[in-house]
Amino acid sequence: MLDLAVAAPWTLSVVARREGQYLGQPTTVLFQDGKTLLTAYPDGHGQGKLLLSRSHNGGNTWCPVEVDVATVPEVPTLYKLPLPGGRERVLLVTCQVAKGILEWMWSDDQGNSWSPRKQWRLEGTRGAIVALASLWPLAQRDRFRGIFHDFNFDNFTVELELVADPTAPGGFDCRFSQLTPIPFASEGGRLRARAAGLCEAGAVVSPDGASMALLFRPQNKKTNAMISFSRDRGSTWSDPVELPGSLTGERHTARYAPDGRLVICFRDYSPLNPTNPSHGDWVAWVGTWDDLVQSREGYCRIRLHRNFGNSTNANIGDCGYTGLEVLPNGCIVAISYGHWEVQPGSKHPNHPGGRGKPPYLLQARFTLTEIDQWLQVDKNLLMPLSERRSLS
Repeated sequence: MLDLAVAAPWTLSVVARREGQYLGQPTTVLFQDGKTLLTAYPDGHGQGKLLLSRSHNGGNTWCPVEVDVATVPEVPTLYKLPLPGGRERVLLVTCQVAKGILEWMWSDDQGNSWSPRKQWRLEGTRGAIVALASLWPLAQRDRFRGIFHDFNFDNFTVELELVADPTAPGGFDCRFSQLTPIPFASEGGRLRARAAGLCEAGAVVSPDGASMALLFRPQNKKTNAMISFSRDRGSTWSDPVELPGSLTGERHTARYAPDGRLVICFRDYSPLNPTNPSHGDWVAWVGTWDDLVQSREGYCRIRLHRNFGNSTNANIGDCGYTGLEVLPNGCIVAISYGHWEVQPGSKHPNHPGGRGKPPYLLQARFTLTEIDQWLQVDKNLLMPLSERRSLS
């Protein structure tokens, strides 16, 4: 893994920072003009006042957006939905964790104004956490499927429908229904998922659209991260299996680069190898869909930034929820929160570098062409992961 003292082909810049204030897990959308970005994040760990920032130039500069919503009770997630006539809607989803209540609202003007917040009490779950961790389209243009997990680490899907309604803001209502436990192929698969504490699934659709995968965080930290596949857009799923060590971590977010390769950002958390030099840091994996199918290590993994020990407790790894977008020119824009700076003279019980200052939002920008050229100059900077031993 690359030492940060070595020059790297990605640029880092601050998206949002408030001195002494915790800024948490960001989520992003890129609008169809290819340059306007919106990010949402709380001013606390997984909850707090809802904050928005927007860029009109592909992430070169960011400005706060005023929003008349007091708080979000859990991590917010943003998704872009198509409306008739080429319009686009931003859906924001969050949840009341202990009560198991899904909450959502939407904006049809790039985040300037928002619909009233709607709620759905989920029956048959033990709460709801990180809702929705992922959302993907179904065959019908106006239908989508999303995923979340509960306190039992059972994973559930829900369906979203865009319904024409002249009384709804923007003329279309967003309606959730069809709460369904994930039907893994066997009872053994379901038990394996619960034993590993699988959660916060990141969705990836195959290049031909025929298959998709979910990359799961292993919350119980006894296994590598896991993956499950579906050929019917999430109606049924294969039993989860462990991923290679190169993809083991938490809260995977994936996008395809223009050349067809996958970029997956996440918190590198290696329960089977805590001496991994990027353990607890913000990383990006580069590989292909076939690497996921064949359980290969991939092309490379880069540490985007070191993350220091948590500012408020004895944990490490408080980073890596990534808003990830690909601009038309191939530039990859990744935004995460993290404890990027160490408190001078501090000590942390589980991080040798010390205790970090309160987290803020940092942006990394790069292209895969730049990464390839960088590796060709000196392959010792970052050994391709095919030459590394798996952490499993």
